[in-house]
Amino acid sequence: MKKIFEQTFSYKLIYVFGIPMDSHKGLLKIGEATVSDVKGVELLSDNSEILNIAAKERIDSYTKTAGIRYELFYTTLAIDNKGVAFRDNDVHNVLKRSGIQQPKKDLNGATEWFKCDLETVKRAIIAVKEGRSSLNPEEKSDEKTPIIFRPEQKEAITLTLKQFRKGKEEKNENAQMLWNAKMRFGKTL
Repeated sequence: MKKIFEQTFSYKLIYVFGIPMDSHKGLLKIGEATVSDVKGVELLSDNSEILNIAAKERIDSYTKTAGIRYELFYTTLAIDNKGVAFRDNDVHNVLKRSGIQQPKKDLNGATEWFKCDLETVKRAIIAVKEGRSSLNPEEKSDEKTPIIFRPEQKEAITLTLKQFRKGKEEKNENAQMLWNAKMRFGKTL
Protein backbone atom coordinates (compact mmCIF):
# COMPACT_ATOMS: atom_id res chain seq x y z
CA MET A 1 0.00 0.00 0.00
CA LYS A 2 1.34 3.42 -0.99
CA LYS A 3 1.70 6.12 1.68
CA ILE A 4 -0.19 9.27 0.78
CA PHE A 5 0.83 11.35 3.78
CA GLU A 6 4.00 11.27 5.80
CA GLN A 7 4.24 12.75 9.25
CA THR A 8 6.72 15.60 9.37
CA PHE A 9 8.02 17.57 12.28
CA SER A 10 9.35 21.07 12.15
CA TYR A 11 11.13 23.08 14.81
CA LYS A 12 12.07 26.71 15.21
CA LEU A 13 15.70 27.59 15.60
CA ILE A 14 17.52 30.75 16.56
CA TYR A 15 20.55 31.83 14.55
CA VAL A 16 23.17 34.51 15.08
CA PHE A 17 25.26 35.96 12.28
CA GLY A 18 27.37 38.96 11.38
CA ILE A 19 28.35 40.81 8.25
CA PRO A 20 32.07 41.64 7.78
CA MET A 21 31.56 45.28 6.74
CA ASP A 22 32.34 48.52 8.55
CA SER A 23 28.63 49.39 8.66
CA HIS A 24 27.97 46.21 10.71
CA LYS A 25 31.15 46.14 12.81
CA GLY A 26 30.39 44.93 16.34
CA LEU A 27 26.79 44.06 15.42
CA LEU A 28 25.05 40.70 15.47
CA LYS A 29 21.71 39.73 13.95
CA ILE A 30 19.49 37.36 15.87
CA GLY A 31 16.88 35.69 13.68
CA GLU A 32 14.80 32.56 13.45
CA ALA A 33 14.24 29.85 10.90
CA THR A 34 12.40 26.56 10.65
CA VAL A 35 13.95 23.15 10.24
CA SER A 36 11.67 20.44 8.86
CA ASP A 37 11.61 16.69 8.30
CA VAL A 38 13.79 15.93 11.29
CA LYS A 39 13.95 12.30 12.35
CA GLY A 40 14.51 13.20 16.01
CA VAL A 41 15.04 16.23 18.20
CA GLU A 42 18.25 14.64 19.54
CA LEU A 43 19.84 15.44 16.16
CA LEU A 44 19.33 19.16 16.75
CA SER A 45 22.17 20.06 19.10
CA ASP A 46 23.64 23.57 19.07
CA ASN A 47 25.47 24.32 15.81
CA SER A 48 24.54 20.93 14.37
CA GLU A 49 24.78 20.54 10.62
CA ILE A 50 20.98 20.32 10.31
CA LEU A 51 20.43 23.61 12.20
CA ASN A 52 23.23 25.36 10.33
CA ILE A 53 21.86 24.33 6.92
CA ALA A 54 18.36 25.57 7.83
CA ALA A 55 19.77 28.86 9.14
CA LYS A 56 21.89 29.39 6.02
CA GLU A 57 18.90 28.72 3.77
CA ARG A 58 16.93 31.39 5.64
CA ILE A 59 19.79 33.92 5.68
CA ASP A 60 20.56 33.27 1.99
CA SER A 61 16.92 34.00 1.16
CA TYR A 62 17.44 37.67 2.04
CA THR A 63 21.19 38.24 1.54
CA LYS A 64 22.14 36.30 -1.58
CA THR A 65 20.49 38.53 -4.18
CA ALA A 66 22.14 41.55 -2.59
CA GLY A 67 25.51 39.79 -2.75
CA ILE A 68 26.10 40.17 0.99
CA ARG A 69 28.69 37.94 2.62
CA TYR A 70 27.98 36.87 6.18
CA GLU A 71 29.35 34.62 8.86
CA LEU A 72 27.05 32.29 10.77
CA PHE A 73 28.22 32.16 14.38
CA TYR A 74 25.62 30.16 16.26
CA THR A 75 22.43 28.11 15.92
CA THR A 76 20.28 26.55 18.62
CA LEU A 77 16.88 24.95 18.91
CA ALA A 78 14.21 27.45 20.02
CA ILE A 79 12.67 25.35 22.79
CA ASP A 80 12.77 26.43 26.42
CA ASN A 81 13.46 24.24 29.45
CA LYS A 82 9.75 23.41 29.72
CA GLY A 83 9.59 22.18 26.12
CA VAL A 84 7.78 25.28 24.81
CA ALA A 85 8.88 26.90 21.56
CA PHE A 86 9.99 30.54 21.61
CA ARG A 87 10.70 33.17 18.96
CA ASP A 88 13.62 35.42 18.09
CA ASN A 89 11.58 38.33 19.48
CA ASP A 90 11.85 36.75 22.92
CA VAL A 91 15.65 36.90 22.67
CA HIS A 92 15.46 40.48 21.33
CA ASN A 93 13.32 41.48 24.33
CA VAL A 94 15.84 40.03 26.81
CA LEU A 95 18.62 41.99 25.13
CA LYS A 96 16.59 45.22 25.08
CA ARG A 97 15.57 44.86 28.74
CA SER A 98 19.22 44.33 29.59
CA GLY A 99 20.24 47.61 27.98
CA ILE A 100 21.86 46.21 24.83
CA GLN A 101 21.82 48.82 22.06
CA GLN A 102 20.02 48.47 18.75
CA PRO A 103 21.43 50.68 16.00
CA LYS A 104 18.09 50.83 14.14
CA LYS A 105 18.54 54.32 12.75
CA ASP A 106 21.98 53.43 11.37
CA LEU A 107 20.54 50.35 9.62
CA ASN A 108 17.40 51.75 7.98
CA GLY A 109 15.18 50.71 10.90
CA ALA A 110 16.34 47.07 11.05
CA THR A 111 15.19 45.67 14.39
CA GLU A 112 17.06 42.38 14.71
CA TRP A 113 20.60 43.79 15.01
CA PHE A 114 22.29 44.34 18.37
CA LYS A 115 25.59 45.87 19.42
CA CYS A 116 27.03 43.03 21.49
CA ASP A 117 29.23 39.97 21.40
CA LEU A 118 28.27 36.35 20.78
CA GLU A 119 28.57 35.34 24.44
CA THR A 120 26.03 38.01 25.40
CA VAL A 121 23.58 36.69 22.81
CA LYS A 122 24.11 33.11 24.05
CA ARG A 123 23.39 34.25 27.63
CA ALA A 124 20.21 35.98 26.38
CA ILE A 125 19.09 32.75 24.70
CA ILE A 126 19.77 30.83 27.91
CA ALA A 127 17.74 33.44 29.82
CA VAL A 128 14.78 32.82 27.49
CA LYS A 129 15.17 29.06 27.88
CA GLU A 130 15.14 29.51 31.67
CA GLY A 131 12.09 31.78 31.56
CA ARG A 132 13.95 34.94 32.64
CA SER A 133 13.18 38.35 31.14
CA SER A 134 16.69 39.81 31.29
CA LEU A 135 20.31 38.70 31.42
CA ASN A 136 20.48 38.89 35.22
CA PRO A 137 17.62 37.47 37.30
CA GLU A 138 17.63 40.47 39.65
CA GLU A 139 17.14 42.94 36.79
CA LYS A 140 13.71 44.34 36.28
CA SER A 141 12.14 44.89 32.91
CA ASP A 142 12.26 48.40 31.48
CA GLU A 143 9.10 47.65 29.57
CA LYS A 144 6.51 48.73 32.11
CA THR A 145 3.01 49.74 31.31
CA PRO A 146 2.41 53.07 33.02
CA ILE A 147 -0.57 53.33 35.33
CA ILE A 148 -2.65 56.38 34.53
CA PHE A 149 -5.04 57.19 37.35
CA ARG A 150 -8.46 58.68 36.71
CA PRO A 151 -9.25 62.04 38.40
CA GLU A 152 -11.29 60.43 41.20
CA GLN A 153 -8.44 57.98 41.90
CA LYS A 154 -5.90 60.82 42.01
CA GLU A 155 -8.12 62.66 44.50
CA ALA A 156 -8.38 59.57 46.73
CA ILE A 157 -4.60 59.08 46.64
CA THR A 158 -3.99 62.74 47.49
CA LEU A 159 -6.42 62.60 50.44
CA THR A 160 -4.84 59.35 51.70
CA LEU A 161 -1.30 60.75 51.53
CA LYS A 162 -2.49 63.89 53.33
CA GLN A 163 -4.04 61.78 56.12
CA PHE A 164 -0.87 59.71 56.62
CA ARG A 165 1.36 62.79 56.61
CA LYS A 166 -0.91 64.43 59.18
CA GLY A 167 -0.69 61.32 61.36
CA LYS A 168 3.11 61.29 61.05
CA GLU A 169 3.33 64.98 62.04
CA GLU A 170 1.16 64.31 65.08
CA LYS A 171 3.30 61.25 65.89
CA ASN A 172 0.20 59.12 65.50
CA GLU A 173 1.60 55.79 64.33
CA ASN A 174 -1.93 54.47 63.87
CA ALA A 175 -3.04 56.95 61.24
CA GLN A 176 -5.62 55.25 59.08
CA MET A 177 -7.71 55.91 56.02
CA LEU A 178 -10.68 53.90 54.81
CA TRP A 179 -11.70 53.99 51.20
CA ASN A 180 -15.39 53.38 50.80
CA ALA A 181 -15.35 53.09 47.03
CA LYS A 182 -17.51 51.23 44.57
CA MET A 183 -16.40 48.11 42.73
CA ARG A 184 -14.05 48.72 39.77
CA PHE A 185 -12.81 51.96 41.41
CA GLY A 186 -9.21 50.70 41.37
CA LYS A 187 -8.58 50.27 45.09
CA THR A 188 -5.99 47.55 44.48
CA LEU A 189 -3.90 49.92 42.39
